Amino acid sequence: MTKLIVAMSLVSAVIACEIEKVEIPRPAQLLALHGVLSASAPNQVVLLERTRNGSVAVRAPSFELESPLGSDSGIAENGAIVTLLTPSGGTLVAREDNTVVLGAAGGGVYRFDLPGSALERSGTYKLSVITRAGEQLSAATSVPEGTAAVVADERTFNRATEELIVEWPKAPGARSYLVRVETPLGPRTFFTDETRVRLGGDLRNADLDALPHVFIPGFPQAVTVSAVDSNYYDWFRTHNDALSGTGLVNRVSGGLGVFGSLVRLRLIDLDVVAPQTEPVAGTFRFVGTPEEAMGTAYLELELYVESASSRRDQSDALSGHAVRRKSIFDTGCALCGVLGSVQDGQVELSFLTGWSARDTMETFTGELRGDTLVGSYRFAGGLVKFVKQK
Repeated sequence: MTKLIVAMSLVSAVIACEIEKVEIPRPAQLLALHGVLSASAPNQVVLLERTRNGSVAVRAPSFELESPLGSDSGIAENGAIVTLLTPSGGTLVAREDNTVVLGAAGGGVYRFDLPGSALERSGTYKLSVITRAGEQLSAATSVPEGTAAVVADERTFNRATEELIVEWPKAPGARSYLVRVETPLGPRTFFTDETRVRLGGDLRNADLDALPHVFIPGFPQAVTVSAVDSNYYDWFRTHNDALSGTGLVNRVSGGLGVFGSLVRLRLIDLDVVAPQTEPVAGTFRFVGTPEEAMGTAYLELELYVESASSRRDQSDALSGHAVRRKSIFDTGCALCGVLGSVQDGQVELSFLTGWSARDTMETFTGELRGDTLVGSYRFAGGLVKFVKQK
């Protein structure tokens, strides 16, 4: 009897602790806008989509610039009337990309035939959106002063021995200045009220969890400084709380998002390098017969030890670029980024489609034997050899 009472007590306790199931109503799909008028762009683009609420199944194929919403799990808002009222009183009507591009790519991408050079400084541009369902959205921005940088300053940057000092003129009407460094792992961005920054060669990317280096040897990297308006600054300096959903500064009436403006004041193209003192670092060229050269995927490698491991049982990180053998109708990169690793002479390389670590074209696994790198590709197959140049 005692055992029965104890068992019944346990059952009652389990039932009492059961969490009540409550069905949470599905939120409404809001209009989401992203548009930034740029003084250095050939035309002005506005993205219009719906926020996700679980009612539409989304998928994420590889990202395509021609269709940024459709290829990145977005829910494009098609068929809207999007107009822009200029400071001088003119009205421009945008065309959706999927109405002019073959293949129906570019849904939700609305483009104004307005070059950045024609943007009126300190004047207010008013954007208006009317959807097919009759919903209305509006926003406004004032373009900061400043001369747009359209030609890049090119220089070689040795991250081991140099620091990058960037200066720019003050831009009246700017809320802040956005500094951005492109990297293969994702950009490093930050705002500043100053007109001068000093970037060390060993700078880390605080925008990424792993805190990788900002400057990667063997890669071309663009550094830009832009004067931005208050809408841009407030939207991108705030964050959406994962639980409450609050925190973003939204100045779009009738929806969610940003309609801002910027003027790019500095544009620097860096060719990032570093010392090549390690056995695996340097220039490696393919060796073989003319027939073998016709069949190999890559003809030359330029490798750097990007980060040396602090432990002997871990690999060193490699970076660099490769000269790719191209056919007549091949539209891919001729000079492509390379990321990889080396440990105890065992080398693994990822050949990128361009310069982004997110898109790998081919991989290589091999061994460093003296001054020769011997291995094979994953897809092309066959044994290949690269010899280090003196």
